[in-house]
Amino acid sequence: MQMLRNSQQFRRVYEQGHKIHTPFFSAFFLRNGAGERRYGITVTRKIGGAVVRNRCKRRLREIMRKHELCPSCPAYVSGFDLVFNVKSELAEANFDRIQESFARVMRKVCYEMDRSSSAEIL
Repeated sequence: MQMLRNSQQFRRVYEQGHKIHTPFFSAFFLRNGAGERRYGITVTRKIGGAVVRNRCKRRLREIMRKHELCPSCPAYVSGFDLVFNVKSELAEANFDRIQESFARVMRKVCYEMDRSSSAEIL
């Protein structure tokens, strides 16, 4: 799993990407041309102290790790950046509900990536 590291990468996804909102996070995604899936997580101080923010990030990273081991996206759908902006509900939410939200987001991302790649071929 590759991570987005600098603000330019995050900014590019925010400005040019698509948005998906869930009760626990907002997801932004954009095709990157690098041929790999890259992820980024942002948690503002509004969510809570450092312990709470780090817990939110750990929960999302674990879900991403599980998803990478058993990806629901077809193998040919790769090469996108995905940024998660955590909402305060994630800190106290049931882990299974967060996983369900993540799976729904990934299905939408894969559908959009598949649709845009087939449009490029035509």
